[in-house]
Amino acid sequence: MNRSTYITLAAALMLGAGAAQAVSPQRIPACSWNSPGQNPFMGEVVAAVDHYPDIPADVRERLKQRMAERRYDDIVTIRRDSIVGRDEYDPGIRDMHFGERSVCAQTTRAGWSAEMRERGLVYCEAGHCILVPTVCRNVSRIDRLPPKRVAEPAVPAGPGDGELMFDPPAAGPQPDSFAERAAPQAVGLGEGPTPVAGPGSSLSSAQPPYGTFWDGGGVVPAPPFAGRGPVGGLSPLVVPSPEGPQPGVQLSNAPPLTPVPEPGTWALMLGGLVLVGAASMRRRPAG
Repeated sequence: MNRSTYITLAAALMLGAGAAQAVSPQRIPACSWNSPGQNPFMGEVVAAVDHYPDIPADVRERLKQRMAERRYDDIVTIRRDSIVGRDEYDPGIRDMHFGERSVCAQTTRAGWSAEMRERGLVYCEAGHCILVPTVCRNVSRIDRLPPKRVAEPAVPAGPGDGELMFDPPAAGPQPDSFAERAAPQAVGLGEGPTPVAGPGSSLSSAQPPYGTFWDGGGVVPAPPFAGRGPVGGLSPLVVPSPEGPQPGVQLSNAPPLTPVPEPGTWALMLGGLVLVGAASMRRRPAG
């Protein structure tokens, strides 16, 4: 190789080293940020995201796109011991950019007063958050905390929330099947007083008066005119089964009823009386 070739290679190496030095920032383990604005970041804000190689490349690209369009997630207030915004954040600030190419790993604000405030924009993507203070553009990183679960207030027990002091209506053993609920039952009448619930006895052991019949929704007391055999022109009460035509149940020992003539019967009786009276008057001799 001639002399010109060596010179060209040396120049290329120097340019590459200078470019690498310009891209790679100087890392500082710790520094203070007690005077915001005195050492602002002089580089490009959007490109500074590439100085965080632990953030995946696709996430960095989304962050850079949003920063270029100023589509931030939150505007926060930076205080000495906290970062206050719409979301909750860890108070620590790390990887802050200073000057042209310096990045401080850990930054302290111990020299701030309790009343000191600074504002900043927050951009978050996939759990990685970038903080850009508005006073000095010192691009930094912060951690957003997961939202806290708000405990629901305890509702005091009301008067009806405790244990029942009595059995609720319809409490008691229930039939196991629809067929058992639909099974017809007969209760005899006239053989003694109908048992009723009294002191010391349960309502479920008392029998309803007159008998029972099925009404499609449960067993209910039968009307008092139900009886066995024709009584006053009434046929016995037959209880239909919900499972199809089956022999019914006749309720027995109903009290007898006095038959009452219908209006047509009364008319026939009156018409007969009129005819009898007319015939007797015609048979009476003329006087």
